[in-house]
Amino acid sequence: MSINIKKLKNLITTKSTNIGNDEEIQPQIGFKIAYNDETKQLKVRVIGARHLPPLYGNSRPEGYLIKVRVFPAREKFETSLIGNSWPSYNEEFCFTMQNVSTTNYENLFTGKFVVLTAYAILSNQESSAKAKSKKTFKNFFSSITDNDANKRERKSSNRMSLTNRRTIGAVTYNLEYKFFTLELKNNFVGTPDIWRQIKDISSGLEVESRESKKGEIEVTLVYSNSEDGNNDLFEISLSRLRCSMSTMTDHEKLKGSLYIKMTSTRQDVLISKWKSDPFEPTISLKIEPQTAVLQTFVKNNDICDVKIHIKLKCKNVVGKKTLLGEIVIDRNSKIWAQVIKVPCTPITRMISLE
Repeated sequence: MSINIKKLKNLITTKSTNIGNDEEIQPQIGFKIAYNDETKQLKVRVIGARHLPPLYGNSRPEGYLIKVRVFPAREKFETSLIGNSWPSYNEEFCFTMQNVSTTNYENLFTGKFVVLTAYAILSNQESSAKAKSKKTFKNFFSSITDNDANKRERKSSNRMSLTNRRTIGAVTYNLEYKFFTLELKNNFVGTPDIWRQIKDISSGLEVESRESKKGEIEVTLVYSNSEDGNNDLFEISLSRLRCSMSTMTDHEKLKGSLYIKMTSTRQDVLISKWKSDPFEPTISLKIEPQTAVLQTFVKNNDICDVKIHIKLKCKNVVGKKTLLGEIVIDRNSKIWAQVIKVPCTPITRMISLE
């Protein structure tokens, strides 16, 4: 009986490919929770994580850590830093629960949940080099431009700062007493080991376009019409940038800092502009809305000619700028029609970068 080696190889390749497609590996966090009804103590034990991304662009993380919070409390803890992409922590953190219901166990944890956020810590050598370069440049011109520097510091556009911490994503777990099925020592009851897939951090807002994979920006737009029609106002503010893991990895490869720029034009003539401080590639970035604001005054008869551009850009160490994504808001945009219909009412949307 003869065996066709070529057919056998093709069969093996096909099966291997199918297995890879059917079993897509996703990052996960493992944990378990214990509660003592007498002391109102809630203990969260972080077991570990698996399938964490081993590379960011061309950089390998120095390690990974997990931040633990129990909402709505403000207290938070972090695990130690572990250097492999399958870290084992087995670290326990204790929270004191406030305002828990004592009359009905079914509603004991109403409105309370645990959030475990995974971070990758990159090498700080590159960040230190950037900081040192900027410091040297600033000192060189300090004697000439002290006043200008102070003004720029006071007008800092937001709280974004350079960091070597990268957000991988988060796990959210709603607390329910029925899941505490194990009787433990010292009057504690606990859950079994829980493993949950890490999700991208999002705002929960509807995204206007789901086709883009470049990321989304949370935008708030408001239109105010003036009495004389000569000073109508479009005001736009930003509150969050959200990207996918693959997009963030692509950003890392550019070896530069990111920034967001907003401009408004009428018939291609610049009216106003705004630019953020530089920040490192990230999955989810919170922006202070009151500092990321662009105002555009225009006559009522000209509002249909106004365009607002929001651009995400990268600038590397030699000054080369790369456009990573753009949003254009004009009379053809859904959010534009909504704010025109209800003046003085802010509308917030997650809008995809194209």
